[in-house]
Amino acid sequence: MTISSKVSKLVLICGLATATLGTGAVIAKEGMDHKPGHSQQHKQARFLLSERGVKKLDLTEQQQTQLKSIFDAQKAQFKALRGNDKQVMKQERAAHKAQMQALLDMPTFDEAAAKELLAQRQSKGEQFGLINLKTQHQVWQVLNAEQREKYQEIKKHMRKKGDKKRSRDEQTAG
Repeated sequence: MTISSKVSKLVLICGLATATLGTGAVIAKEGMDHKPGHSQQHKQARFLLSERGVKKLDLTEQQQTQLKSIFDAQKAQFKALRGNDKQVMKQERAAHKAQMQALLDMPTFDEAAAKELLAQRQSKGEQFGLINLKTQHQVWQVLNAEQREKYQEIKKHMRKKGDKKRSRDEQTAG
């Protein structure tokens, strides 16, 4: 094997490793604001359960109860998917890192193994996304047509506000 082919494979593997690790970071960062763990969905849940949200959308007691149970269920699903044991999560990350290193150490590149590693990482992200979409659907079903319209406007405003803040943060950081 020539040096250039070894370098090419090394660059490809490093790219796959970066993509694998980057996928989790992108999924985690999407919709994030300045506070870790405060995604757009989290903000919307807080808003819908707040006094201000109840007033703006004119939510009934029954709707408030339904929304609370929807968000409680979402939180439980996230917790189950994420897991509680930090030591187990550390071991999983170490195992993944070892598998990536094993790929790098192989004399020939195993594309099937690389794809499998990438698929494992993406699968978890898809599960989080599915939980979010399911929650959004359930929330949508609780709201009536007028509330949906108001909520869409509020969400649009929240996104714009978040975009402006991120833009300001990037300017001060850069």
